[in-house]
Amino acid sequence: MSGAEQIREHYDSLAFVYRAFWGDHIHHGLFFDHEPPEQAQLQLLDYSVELLQLRGGETVLDVGCGYGGTLLYLARRFGCRGVGITISPKQAQIARASTRQAQLDDRLDFIVEDVGDFPFPEAGFDIVWAMESSEHFSGKGRFFRQAASSLRAGGQLFLAAWTGSMKNQRIREVARRFLCPQLWTAEEYRLSIEAAGLHLLRCRDLTARVMPTWAICQERVRLAQPALKLLPRPVREFVTGIEVILDAYRSGDLSYTVMTARNPLPACSTAC
Repeated sequence: MSGAEQIREHYDSLAFVYRAFWGDHIHHGLFFDHEPPEQAQLQLLDYSVELLQLRGGETVLDVGCGYGGTLLYLARRFGCRGVGITISPKQAQIARASTRQAQLDDRLDFIVEDVGDFPFPEAGFDIVWAMESSEHFSGKGRFFRQAASSLRAGGQLFLAAWTGSMKNQRIREVARRFLCPQLWTAEEYRLSIEAAGLHLLRCRDLTARVMPTWAICQERVRLAQPALKLLPRPVREFVTGIEVILDAYRSGDLSYTVMTARNPLPACSTAC
């Protein structure tokens, strides 16, 4: 089974587990105090939007869109249009159903595709959004080049990623447990983004603010312990990975990095 097939099977088979742990937003929360995790997840989206300085009405490509929660948030709050890519048919099915229920299916579309095979349209988007998805990409450099070509002049890339060095044993174990071909350091991401012709605007380390996400997952697992032995093997393996990622975060080997980068505007000629 190829890496892409493994990832597809993982997200299809664990669809109910991910929704139970994270709801419609399959990403970390941003914690400032002791907020409920659902609020913290929206706070991470709010924070991300502030970094991008959205004006409203942007066209967004969400690469690794999960259940479509981010695009629904952007469509409701900012009037955005968008396309979501997911490798999981089950995720796409849920995203489409949620979009129909919200009566936003004229603004949002969801495609089942491996990002490595997706035909990125030339200058088709104002925002290319990759939140906790690039970890699964085997060709990260190729993705950033495609993202750059898919951005309109002045458009922005948004990236949120687990970052760490594959020279580190803890990082290699996180990558193995969570089906990541490799994790990159923040510096590796920066170099690849700039090599794609994008101008890096912001780079923030949010590790301390997002780490409680996994402590909450750990507590939920503790409460569900009697039922875990009855669940399929992939679920049990996912649960044991929680301790691995928490250890990597707490040790300082793993970090959570958010970056934004802009596709430069064309240079003004003498005829301007």
